[in-house]
Amino acid sequence: MALLKLLIIGLLPFLCLSSSFRDLGPRVKPSSGHGYGYHNSTVGRHIRARLQSRKVNNVTGGAVSTYTTPTPPLSARSPREPLARYGAGIVYMLELALGTPGQVISAILDTGSYTLLVDPDCNQAADPTACRTYGYYDTKQSSTSRSLNGWFAGQFGTGYMQGVWYSDTAYVGLDNLPLPNLRVGVSKFSEYIWAGVLGVSYGNAWNTGYQTLLDLLVSQRYIEVPIFSLGVGYQGGGSPSDIIFGGVDRKKFRGYLEPLEVYPYPEQQLKMYSQVGYRVNLTSLAVTPPGSGEIMLTDSNFERSVLIDSGSTYTYLDADIVATIANALGAFQDEQGVYRVPCDRRDLDGSVNFGFNFFNIIIRVNYADFIVDFDSYCALGVQPTDSKNPTWILGTSFIRAAYLVFDQQNDAVWIAQYFPCGDPEITDLTNDAGRQLWIEVTGLC
Repeated sequence: MALLKLLIIGLLPFLCLSSSFRDLGPRVKPSSGHGYGYHNSTVGRHIRARLQSRKVNNVTGGAVSTYTTPTPPLSARSPREPLARYGAGIVYMLELALGTPGQVISAILDTGSYTLLVDPDCNQAADPTACRTYGYYDTKQSSTSRSLNGWFAGQFGTGYMQGVWYSDTAYVGLDNLPLPNLRVGVSKFSEYIWAGVLGVSYGNAWNTGYQTLLDLLVSQRYIEVPIFSLGVGYQGGGSPSDIIFGGVDRKKFRGYLEPLEVYPYPEQQLKMYSQVGYRVNLTSLAVTPPGSGEIMLTDSNFERSVLIDSGSTYTYLDADIVATIANALGAFQDEQGVYRVPCDRRDLDGSVNFGFNFFNIIIRVNYADFIVDFDSYCALGVQPTDSKNPTWILGTSFIRAAYLVFDQQNDAVWIAQYFPCGDPEITDLTNDAGRQLWIEVTGLC
């Protein structure tokens, strides 16, 4: 694979990935009802966990998907700089238990970071009331907690957290399966941070010197491969939000999943950003106003690396593109620079369209999901990125419209339009996950 990358480094990155999966066999039209020639494993090697959406409208801190290491460093790899200037929006939280006996906490599921941080100081939190509802982990009340004698420090936009590393047993998923020796960052001081964070980005393979939650799920043989799928659902409910470690829910999409190569390649990201994340190439952007044709915002040669980040409540693009989208949706900037939009626009039949692999797939985000409803006002789901750090972020305002499979085995993110159609039907992923996802695991909706 390394030689192949060297030979085609000047070619479009998605062609490399598509070609490698085409070698696994041709795709045919999926059959209706049961997909293409694949039946669920009877072993049941997946873990499903429900997610709870939380609307946050009074947070003055930044995005929760940033993390930095202290001096002396716990890892030689530092993560990306914080981008978000607003903490308001909708986040998705996973409940788990820590320690023996288990102490239940809720943490924000974050594809933009890679570790578990808990116990923010609620007295210093942007939302003290909400903070106190998410549980507290007391290491002294656990017979299995163990101090690792190391400190961490994390910058979260305008928020901050520092604390001590512990390891303990965690209980994850609907079956509360025990996961021993999970590393947990326990806060000793924080500002603005109002909830813990569970990072599910690359762990031991690239970013850490220890096994993260996803790594441990594989090493403990609860799942076969470091892959998970995410379907957070529409704003306002209508379909359960969940994460499935080691499996795919075929009742959340239709047809085939499209593979998007993690690009820049992990080894390149490490040099460029000092950490590896779920970055893929966006190849088109458009708006479809109600009752009108699609308005393209990019040209045919457009390519831009974007980070898929569930810890970011908004999507972040360049200011000029955001202004164009805002104009199409009738949005205006308030005194803090946030684009607001009349709430009745959510009822209109329009969409913002994100294209990948040069029109192989387009994810259409309806106005109802792209406009965030805060009850007393509505905000546009896209905001200008920090001019000092022009990384584009696809946050939860985009993720609501997509079904996503984060594949650390093949360094890909598989994607389809979110389209739920009933009770879960989960396929377990094996060491042959590349072939499964390319040919066999089709949506049933």
